[in-house]
Amino acid sequence: DTEGLNTAILTRKPVSVPVKVLGVQEDGSVVDVSEAVECRSADEDIVKVSNNCDSIFVNGKEIKSKVDKIVNFTHQHFISLVEVTVWAPRLPLQVEISDTELSQIKGWRIPVASNRRPTRESKDEEDEEKKGQGCSLQYQHALVRILTQFVTESSDLGQLTYMLGPNLQFDITDLGTEFMKVEEPRVAQLQDARTLVGREPGITTVQVLSPLSDSILAEKTVIVLDDRITIVELGVQLVAGLSLSLQPHSVDRRVILSTMAAQDVLQAPQQEAIVSSWILFSGGSVTPLDIYDPKDFSITVSSLDEMVVSVQRNLQSQWPVVVAEGEGQGPLIKLEMMISEPCQKTKRKSVLAVGKGSIKVRFAPSIEEEHQGGSNDIEGVNREYKDHLSNSIEWEGIQERAVQEWLQRTGPTGA
Repeated sequence: DTEGLNTAILTRKPVSVPVKVLGVQEDGSVVDVSEAVECRSADEDIVKVSNNCDSIFVNGKEIKSKVDKIVNFTHQHFISLVEVTVWAPRLPLQVEISDTELSQIKGWRIPVASNRRPTRESKDEEDEEKKGQGCSLQYQHALVRILTQFVTESSDLGQLTYMLGPNLQFDITDLGTEFMKVEEPRVAQLQDARTLVGREPGITTVQVLSPLSDSILAEKTVIVLDDRITIVELGVQLVAGLSLSLQPHSVDRRVILSTMAAQDVLQAPQQEAIVSSWILFSGGSVTPLDIYDPKDFSITVSSLDEMVVSVQRNLQSQWPVVVAEGEGQGPLIKLEMMISEPCQKTKRKSVLAVGKGSIKVRFAPSIEEEHQGGSNDIEGVNREYKDHLSNSIEWEGIQERAVQEWLQRTGPTGA
C-alpha cells in the first residue's frame, strides 16, 4: 500500500512516488517489466499515473482525497493493483497570528525610512517626539503560522479520516509563505514571511492564496490600532543545554513524538549559556524579542554575581553568552533593553525595559570523585539525575510552556 500527501495544492509542485513493476518467470527469476506495462488510475480526480507508468503522482488539480484508491498495472494478461491513500490539506487553512491587534510601543523610537510618511498629524508632545529626528514609534510585531489538518475520505461511508487524529494540526508555514500576502500593505507588512509588522492604523487581512487559481485558501483579520501600549517587563531565560526525548504516538504507532527540553543548569567551569527573552506588554500579549529587527534596539547583559557567572561577548551574535565561574544560583543575570543609537535623544541612553534571569551553577563531580564514591552510589546518581531533570524547562512550539510559567510568575506585575 502507498500513502502520499497532496501538498501540490499548496505549492504547485507535483508530488510523485516512483513505481517499478517486476515479474516472476516460470523458473523463479525476477525481471523488470516496467517498460512493457500499461497503467490506469481508477479516478484521476484523486491520483494520477504517468504516461510511461514509472510514477504515481498528484499535481494539485485533484478535487478530493480517498482511502485505498486503485491504480491498475497490466502486463500481457497479468494485472497488479496498487492501493493508494491520498491525504489532502483540509480547506480552508488556518492562519494563526500571535496578536491580531497591533499598537505603537510607547518610548520605543526607531529610524523612519525615507519613503514612509508619518502616521498622522498631531500637536501633542509625544507626537512631536515621534516625528522628530527622523524617528517614529515602533509598532508591535506578531508571529504568523499556517496550520491545517490532512484528511482523506473513507471509500465506503465518505467520512473524513484525520491523519494522526482530529486533535492535531500540522504547521505548513514553510509550504505557504510564497503565496502569503497582506491585503493592505500600508497597514501592515510581512517580514521573512513569519513576522507581521504594524505600519499605520487600519484594518487588513493576512491571506494565503492558491497557487493554482484566484481563490483564497485562508485569511485572518488584523487591526492596527491608533493607540500606545507600554513594555511591562522582559522575561529572561538562560539556556545551558538541550535534551531530546522520543516516544511513540498514542494513536499511530508509526509516528514518533519528540520533546525538546531546555536546561538552566551549568555543570562545568566555563560552560556557556545563551540568553532568550520575551516582551510582556501592558495589553497582556507576550512576544519573543528576537522577532524584532536587531537594528531597532540594543541590549546590555550583566552579571549580578561574577563569582558565579560572567558575561562575555559572542562574536557570532548580538547577544552575549553567560559563562560559569563558580557554584551558586538565583536571578543573577540582568538584561537591559535600549532604543537604537540614532533615536537616542540625549547622551544618557533611554532604557525601555529591564529583566532578570535565573541560572544554576552546580558542577558535576570529577572522574576521581566518582571513583571514590564507589560503584554502589546508584541512589545518589539517580537523585542527581532527577534533580537535573526537574530544573529543565520544556519548550513546546516556540517556548510556549516557558512563556506560560513566566506569565504566572509575573501576572500581578502586568495587571
